[in-house]
Amino acid sequence: MKNSLLFAFICLSVILSGNKSAHCQQSSVPVVDKTFNTGAVTITDKGSYYFVTLDYTGKMTPHEMGEQYGRCILQAVPDFESVIGYYLFEIATIEGLWGNTVPDRTHILQKNLDQDSRDELDGLVSVMKGAWSWKPKDEIYAYNFLPDVIRTSQCSAFGCWGDASANGKNIVGRNLDWFGGLFKQELPAIQAITRIRYPDRTIYLFGALGHLGCITGISAKTGILAGVLDSDVEGTLYSAAGCRSFNFDLRRALEKSATMDEIAGSLMDTARKYTFSHLIVLADEKKTTILENNISGAGVHATRALRHDTSGLNPGIEWNHPHMIGAVNGFMLNGQVNNFAQGKHAKINTRRWELLLNKVNQLVKRSAGRLTTIDVREIMTSFHDKEPGSLFLNAGDLYNLQTQQILVYTPGERTVQVYLKPKSGDNPPDALPYFHVISLEP
Repeated sequence: MKNSLLFAFICLSVILSGNKSAHCQQSSVPVVDKTFNTGAVTITDKGSYYFVTLDYTGKMTPHEMGEQYGRCILQAVPDFESVIGYYLFEIATIEGLWGNTVPDRTHILQKNLDQDSRDELDGLVSVMKGAWSWKPKDEIYAYNFLPDVIRTSQCSAFGCWGDASANGKNIVGRNLDWFGGLFKQELPAIQAITRIRYPDRTIYLFGALGHLGCITGISAKTGILAGVLDSDVEGTLYSAAGCRSFNFDLRRALEKSATMDEIAGSLMDTARKYTFSHLIVLADEKKTTILENNISGAGVHATRALRHDTSGLNPGIEWNHPHMIGAVNGFMLNGQVNNFAQGKHAKINTRRWELLLNKVNQLVKRSAGRLTTIDVREIMTSFHDKEPGSLFLNAGDLYNLQTQQILVYTPGERTVQVYLKPKSGDNPPDALPYFHVISLEP
């Protein structure tokens, strides 16, 4: 029964992903922003996404902030709990995580969560009632711990700088491929850019309403971008015992660190156990790097280390572009386990890598080796055929039907172009009209 239900859900997901119309158009009716406010929290409905501000510049405790944020969310989206409750039900069912499996995992992870993050989430919980058989605490924590309890993402990244950049500045692209929902496309409906202001710094989180971890984040003070990518090691048994949340650790490291090396060092610390192996794309004003956090122990030389543009790679992986770097969902450093060209995601990884290489080679030839922001955006929005395909069907597109967000960012200018998946759940062949330009305020 379990296997048949799981198979039915997966098939339905594939069918819906493959049949989505990719030809929606933006409405010509201008959207009037609607703003909601509860003390230190402001949520502005921008039509296609929500812009959130959490203001810690006054005397505000994390618990109070979480409580005010929760009340403001319920003003902006009264059925928020129902939306995320059903979303969690869908994704848990598709992944075959039955009964109390997800809540049990979150209960273990809560023990090693930093106090400020726990207080924020508990503040959120305090104004919620729960939905779809989820208790309020289980629902909020499961939603915020998604990267730590369920493998939901694919993702890709690319960066160019120095002699490979038209203006000499680092330009980074980052795609978030994430399950958005089967029927109502719950995640696109509540996408959010969250600005968190502290007395001495401001960070931006690109994700969804009520999510306070870092899936993709930028520090306006340092200019550093950090984003998580999955890197599944097949055969690894899940255990949350003694583990931390890597998306919350990444948020705190982004907030507190002055350099990429400090952020990487924090996440690479072997004393910090994590549930899943993963990658983290890091970009500052000078360059882009990829942190390969192989916590599985598999490989000739399993490591938690930074990959640079000139790093030695596993046999069969070629990269001949100095001052450029790319990533899909596999480790590449020499000696790491080969989850790039082997395992269940091998076809997706290798086809996306092939597409990335082909686009880079074409653009390098066209631009005499110096890429622009437009070029990087072209890479991140590329696909094999006439329209974006489904990763469930191994289409291997960088821009695909599961792409929720695309960021093209120049840290030296503090300007980010962000594509946010339309609420309809469609990803049109021409993504350009759906990019929003955000100037980061310090």
